[in-house]
Amino acid sequence: MVSTLIDRQFMELIAPRQSTQDLDGDFAKFEERYRLFLGHDTVISITDNPMSHLSFMAPEMIDILGLPVRADNVIVHLNTFHRKTEARFEPGKEQNEQDLDILLGHALHLGIRYLLCVSGDGSDKFPSLEPQDLGYDPKTVLRVTSVQLLEYIRRAYPGRFTCGVAFNQYEPAPEEMEKLERKRRAGAAFIITQPVSMNAESDGRIAEANRNLDAMMEFADRNGMQVILEAWMSRKLAHLMPECVGVDIRFGDFDPWANLKAMKERYPDRKFYMSMIFGEQGLKRALEVIGA
Repeated sequence: MVSTLIDRQFMELIAPRQSTQDLDGDFAKFEERYRLFLGHDTVISITDNPMSHLSFMAPEMIDILGLPVRADNVIVHLNTFHRKTEARFEPGKEQNEQDLDILLGHALHLGIRYLLCVSGDGSDKFPSLEPQDLGYDPKTVLRVTSVQLLEYIRRAYPGRFTCGVAFNQYEPAPEEMEKLERKRRAGAAFIITQPVSMNAESDGRIAEANRNLDAMMEFADRNGMQVILEAWMSRKLAHLMPECVGVDIRFGDFDPWANLKAMKERYPDRKFYMSMIFGEQGLKRALEVIGA
């Protein structure tokens, strides 16, 4: 049986970079897309410093712009490239939201309850959570991953958040499934995949990835975890897909609309996480393709 925790389609929303040269314009675009996605009752999935670019955090964007929050319509991405101090969120006070507990406290204050916990993109310019920051012995836990992040949130904020994790079907299946089992034990309730391609003819590894995907979904359904399948929705930016999945795979002449239709036909009962949708026309077309 397909497990459904969140009965909506998902739309990725990228937060503006802090280095932006057009702060007002980027904030206006964020607000426009947020309200568009919310108006169509989709889940707004807001990124955390994507592609190693220091960005504004989801709670501060929502607060600054005065955007409405519906608990079942917002997911905040959270990665391990944050700092940990004793500071806690204080409403009305200017604070650094790269601080883990300030970020989490602000999310709770706004009524956000869904998190996507990932190890994440980072670089030397970002702080990084250390095992001892989250209460682990650095002799036994060498680095913080999404597993430790999940465990910390469950300990420090019991019952306050529902957390999901990522799954990369393009990675070797034994290692990826072992990681998924650890994430399940740490409290993960839902899974978002890497972009799914239905064009197996362009690279044999795509067929293997889709077999990995099927095996993962069987595991997830047995364990009551919802699976959300990512659909990449930009032909123009399709050249970025190998970088996104972390594997140099040939995705061929990628047609996002044909791919989305094929995904819906193969996985009719799943929800989709659609990235690279920037306006109302694309959103309406995507929802029409999947019958939402």
